[in-house]
Amino acid sequence: MRRLLLVILLLAAGGARAERIEVGPGRSHALPSDALKLAFDGDVIAIDEGEYFDCLLIKGDGITIEGQGTGAVLTDTTCGGKAIIVVEGDRIVLRNLTLQRARVPDGNGAGIRAEGLALTVDRVRFLNDQGGIIAGDQKGAAILVRDSLFRGTGRCDGGRCTPAISVGAVDRLRIERTRITGTQGAHQLVSHARQTEIADSIIEDGADGSASFQVMIADGGGLVMENCSLQKGPRASNTRAAVLLDGAAGGPMVFRKNRYTNETGKSVPFVLDWSDASPVLQGNTVPPGDSEISSSGVLLHRAIVLARETKDAARALAGKAKRAVQSLIR
Repeated sequence: MRRLLLVILLLAAGGARAERIEVGPGRSHALPSDALKLAFDGDVIAIDEGEYFDCLLIKGDGITIEGQGTGAVLTDTTCGGKAIIVVEGDRIVLRNLTLQRARVPDGNGAGIRAEGLALTVDRVRFLNDQGGIIAGDQKGAAILVRDSLFRGTGRCDGGRCTPAISVGAVDRLRIERTRITGTQGAHQLVSHARQTEIADSIIEDGADGSASFQVMIADGGGLVMENCSLQKGPRASNTRAAVLLDGAAGGPMVFRKNRYTNETGKSVPFVLDWSDASPVLQGNTVPPGDSEISSSGVLLHRAIVLARETKDAARALAGKAKRAVQSLIR
């Protein structure tokens, strides 16, 4: 009733006012999802410290969800077989949360599934999830991750590999002051974004991680990586490189003042360039015996890609011809 009266008054006044909704034991809303059902655009959902076996589907716009004190923990529960938090709304802020043990049967349970146009992830900890952040192709979308931690997140599970961060064709992905560590088997960061920016961050295997590539930039995007530390650990599952640039570049590729550590016992380049870009490398530090950049294997890779594309085109043409013949027979 209070919320209904508030809406009536706001409509009469011709304006809107954000409200703070408090969640926790002993409050009117015991679970974050209970509060979210009553939230309006622009509201702040403040979650008391503690552990919540709960998941969130955010459909409204301009909503902030933030943990209080040392942070709120959302654990072991996913919405829609996707993630602990599924973001469909725009201009969403997630702050001071821990999202842990995201599991779904097909192996790509995420801490966050990003499906809106503007998402800010601030001081969020992803612990032991199948995947951390997953976003599909979304023109006009932007994702900002800052001061966050991905630990033991991203893995190969049942034949499926899910990166710690996997972003499709969005406009912009920016990562600041964030650490990704302990990924098992999968790539740590895969981006198809038109522009990817990584600054002041750590992307590493650590002692126990076994990641493939630390960073993979796929078709259609540019990359600026500045003042970051990348490490391939003794259990790395891929000793081709720390960073893979693959396919057509949609923007400049710049590596500036980064530090690379290689503990595999093999010579592993910092950057493997299979793109059509001309990467700019300035002031990076690499171990003795390791190259800063290599294009090893690019011709074979391009031949394999061309063969696959030719096979797919032939299959599509054959299917089209078959359908045409069937239509004539009918």
